[in-house]
Amino acid sequence: MDNRIQLIGVGSPFSDDRLGWVAAEALQCSSLVKTVEPGRIVISILDRPGAMLLAYWQDADNVILIDAVHSGAAPGTLHCLTASDLASGGLPASSHDFGIARALELGGALGNLPGRVLLYGIEIDPAHVGPSLSAAVQSALPGFICRIEQVLSDLMGNATPPSVTQRVARNGRVHPPRVD
Repeated sequence: MDNRIQLIGVGSPFSDDRLGWVAAEALQCSSLVKTVEPGRIVISILDRPGAMLLAYWQDADNVILIDAVHSGAAPGTLHCLTASDLASGGLPASSHDFGIARALELGGALGNLPGRVLLYGIEIDPAHVGPSLSAAVQSALPGFICRIEQVLSDLMGNATPPSVTQRVARNGRVHPPRVD
């Protein structure tokens, strides 16, 4: 299958670090993802995968990584970085010991990099603790998901994507659309 897209939500079950998981779950409910041929867009949700990222993107032409970002920007700020941004030190601090930048470095050294790697993230609120996403990340989430959906559509050669079909509740869980 040509143009296989691997979308990987990276994170943990804690606070704003859940962002990758919540966004990946929302995208699994997207009408865009549901209407493409099986296997064209593969979505994985991983708990601090480190070097295991190489195994997940091995057969992909395009990889989209979704992770919480801590750069010092205002909480809720959207980030998009390419593999070259990441290689040049453009990746803000990660809560993961062996994070995305190191996985990319290892993949490059081993000749195991997909054609395109993009990292999408939302700036966390470092003061927020608890099981749910902070208010700043929660408010940025719908636009963030739409942006990723547009990128997926562009990667597949579509003119415009179907609209996002899920609601993301305050607790960061994905709910299907309401039928009234």
